[in-house]
Amino acid sequence: MGKLKIGKYYSKLMLELATKILLENRLCDNCLGRQFALVGFGLTNKERGRILKDAIILEVYNDLPVNEDAKIISQNIAKMGNQLAQQSILKKDLENNLETENRKICELCDGLFNNLTKYVNQILTKLRREDFQSFLMGAIIPTNILEREDNLRAKFNISTGESIKSEFTREIGKLVMIQTGKEPNFDLPDITVIIDLNKETILLEKRSLFIYGRYNKFIRTIPQTKWPCFNCNGKGCVRCNYTGKRYTESVEELIANPVLKITKGSGSKFHGAGREDIDALMLGNGRPFVLEIKEPEIRQIDLKKIEKKVNKKAKNKVRITNLSFANKKKLQEIKGLAKKTKKTYKAKITLDREISDEMFLKLQNELKDKKIKQRTPQRVAHRRSDLIRIKKVYSVSIRKLTEKEIEAEIIGEGGLYIKELISGDEGRTNPSFSSILKSQARCVQLDVIHLHTDTD
Repeated sequence: MGKLKIGKYYSKLMLELATKILLENRLCDNCLGRQFALVGFGLTNKERGRILKDAIILEVYNDLPVNEDAKIISQNIAKMGNQLAQQSILKKDLENNLETENRKICELCDGLFNNLTKYVNQILTKLRREDFQSFLMGAIIPTNILEREDNLRAKFNISTGESIKSEFTREIGKLVMIQTGKEPNFDLPDITVIIDLNKETILLEKRSLFIYGRYNKFIRTIPQTKWPCFNCNGKGCVRCNYTGKRYTESVEELIANPVLKITKGSGSKFHGAGREDIDALMLGNGRPFVLEIKEPEIRQIDLKKIEKKVNKKAKNKVRITNLSFANKKKLQEIKGLAKKTKKTYKAKITLDREISDEMFLKLQNELKDKKIKQRTPQRVAHRRSDLIRIKKVYSVSIRKLTEKEIEAEIIGEGGLYIKELISGDEGRTNPSFSSILKSQARCVQLDVIHLHTDTD
């Protein structure tokens, strides 16, 4: 038998308080021991409760024949299955009051801790087909049980207990750990098991699987993410051929669909470090992204094989590289990259008149390290707040193609609208190619050729 590792003074106080509690309440070992969980160490609440009950029986044994309180305490302890109490009552010829054949339920937890095995078996059945390395237990405890414990502690001024939820989930977790060989994780569990004691149900909450990588886009006809049909808003109609989508394919789907098939996830979400226009290519070192797979059934996957599979299926459309497992912290990094990174663009531009080399030189000089005021472009005003953003152009270099056509390489701050930097967007972007050249400039082809970032 274990020993309570506490001082004699506190041991005496604890024994006196436990005696008062058991005079008025019939508690299981767990529920009695839990009231003193913060006193001493090295024991479970069940062990602590059993030791306290044995000690109390030894204290009141000599008073059993004549003292009514001693009889009530002994019977309350005996009815919960304590053998020392049962033997003591039998020796004192009080067996008529024992009712050993009709064992009573704990008045606090309603026998909850007698049913741990039942819940563990249900959990193991749920987990049987799941791919996970870590777990966390959660529980929804009936309100009437919580209120009983609150009332008990208020009445006896108990300040040394822990919550019944903490003990229940811990004891269940220990049994699941033994059966599965998996470790609990209190920060980032693969699966959180929720035991709803009101509904008598077991729910699994599966942590999303995050995959980091970079992608290149080689065609000008697909968006980065799925666009719902404007007519039916994704429900499916004649206009979208009942697909619910404005575009048949997207970078997101070309990457996510093969991963979803392998992981058997319930869905996905694509997080890119910014986005290029549908008609723009994403070349060079590629755009960072995090693919979030929701509720995956399979987590142990070969990212090299997935990379090859995606690249083979999406050949000449999309290519992915540098796949690695990630987490929410990496996701937050990705969301912040769009504004922090510098990007190099190549733009093919048409002009409405012939421009001299001197004017091109002026353009390059005036835009070097220039801060640009950009009001939200007209083309995205329906989905973006109408704001004025200050973005920086680091450099512009011009190569003349024909009398009215040039190619520009532009290095700009993340979030800079390149098409509007060129056209001026009817004065909403200032300065612009058009305002400096005194000619209407229009971007007819745009490529992102490099993202400058130090995150990899």
